[in-house]
Amino acid sequence: MNSLYKMLSVRYILTIAAVFSGLVITYAQNLESIGVKKGIKVNGSLNVNTVGYYAHGIEQRRDPFNWFLTGNLNINLFGYDAPLSFSYSNANKSFSQPFNQFSFQPQYKWVKTYIGYNSMTFSNYTLAGHVFLGGGVELTPGKWKIAAMYGRLKKAVPFTETDTVNAIYKRMGYGLKVGYDDNGNSISANIFTAKDDVNSIPYTLFNSTLTPKQNVAISINGRKTFLKRFFIEAEYAVSALNNDTRANDSEGDTVELKPTNNIIKGLLPENTTSRYYDAMNASVGYQGNWYTLQFRYERIAPEYQTLGAYYFNNDMRNITVVPSVRLFKNRLNLNANVGFQENNLDDSRTSTTKRTVGAFNATYVPNEKWNFAANYSNFSSYTNVRPQIDPFFRNTLDTLNFYQVSRTTTGTVMRNLGGQENPQSIMLTGSYQKASDVAQYEGGNQQSDFLTMNIAYSYSLVPSNMTLAIAGNVYTNNAAGVKSTYWGPTVSATKSFMDKLLRTSFASSYNETSGDNIESSPVLNSRLSVSYAPKGKEGDNSNHNLSLGVNVLNRLKSTEQQSAYSEVTGTLNYTYTF
Repeated sequence: MNSLYKMLSVRYILTIAAVFSGLVITYAQNLESIGVKKGIKVNGSLNVNTVGYYAHGIEQRRDPFNWFLTGNLNINLFGYDAPLSFSYSNANKSFSQPFNQFSFQPQYKWVKTYIGYNSMTFSNYTLAGHVFLGGGVELTPGKWKIAAMYGRLKKAVPFTETDTVNAIYKRMGYGLKVGYDDNGNSISANIFTAKDDVNSIPYTLFNSTLTPKQNVAISINGRKTFLKRFFIEAEYAVSALNNDTRANDSEGDTVELKPTNNIIKGLLPENTTSRYYDAMNASVGYQGNWYTLQFRYERIAPEYQTLGAYYFNNDMRNITVVPSVRLFKNRLNLNANVGFQENNLDDSRTSTTKRTVGAFNATYVPNEKWNFAANYSNFSSYTNVRPQIDPFFRNTLDTLNFYQVSRTTTGTVMRNLGGQENPQSIMLTGSYQKASDVAQYEGGNQQSDFLTMNIAYSYSLVPSNMTLAIAGNVYTNNAAGVKSTYWGPTVSATKSFMDKLLRTSFASSYNETSGDNIESSPVLNSRLSVSYAPKGKEGDNSNHNLSLGVNVLNRLKSTEQQSAYSEVTGTLNYTYTF
């Protein structure tokens, strides 16, 4: 009874800690499975981690002491699952946007709801994973898929005397997506809109670039399979962005509006800062028994953006062919990716960059003893400079003014040796990269070469629970006529005791850098770790794990740029699962 009481006490303490820690809390329930006969079950884990740091000979490069508390707890109440997770650390700083978050996602049959901090994705060109505080719903009745959301995308952050840069308007958004899917044949449409609240901060600075924005984005997507093996998929999106809702379209304005002949004209008020963009991607492919061939096309207009995503690649056109082949009962796999990319789609830039991308991958596993892998990629780009600022400029050279090539080849060979009681392995890995820049109008030709080689051997003694390994690596770099070499060996050993309850490991590596006009700078890095995971009593599902690690880094020789120094980092970790 005492052990049961202690176990329940610990679990209740963890429950209270999870609720009141208030950092990152996540719920995900399936109400359909509720049943009064299933009773109450509790399981989860708690992890405490501390990190200590000390440096001699240099300034401290991190805090001398940090600790982290993380955990998760799942309460099953009569078949109703309520998992929680939380984390806390003394390293937390002040954040302009919420760092401590919670989410609640109850689900019943084909109805799923989102409450609190969540993220949803309608399309890569409209709402794409932006975190919001509010509510959302996903409905999947039969072949239909319906999703909607409403919430705050950004929290208002006013200007202060000490911070005149990170001010942000409060931003609200909502969206709707409707789709129909019938055995891989689908069509969907979605709309997303967001607007900044101009009254959410008390004032703006005269010289600030902060402006309240408003956005409406629409996307239409469809996929169709035909003749059993062919498929085609396409998406088209349009985004209207008002960069400053305070601007007006009075007669005194001298900025002319761009034409707005598109499907979302009129969905948001226009002014002198309104801009309209579009994006599209399409693919067509064929799936054979032992090969696949796919053709892809993507075009994103210059400056395309939406307030429903954090980052966008824009002003580019991609054309890609992707074949793949499987031979010899899938023992040999060949994959390729060849494409063409260019920017300056509207000819507004002074230069146009075109880029050819090619990659080839091959893996071959003839048996359990051998494993081969190879990769080759060729990335090239060229820029055609058009100095529009000089109307009398005449290019007497070739139209190819700047050309860059980067070729990378990698290979891996692995051989397994030994038997069941003493398995061994040898692995050799190599990589070579050559890059060159050709500026024809300057007559220059700069090249750089990178070569990396690594060989590793491991030997295990299964009866003794011990593994020994030795490895060596060499890295050479020749850039702009300056050569440098980085090399060194590594030795490691692992050993288990007490029926593998106590595990120890040690590793030490020596590395040295040398080269043209570079003083030798050897570094010795050693690490020792010990972990202990005792078994619980029979019938007790709880587990404890305690681990300790110490890492010592020594720079053995002083140079003109850096004196000799040492750093010691220690970690202590405790994990309790139940």
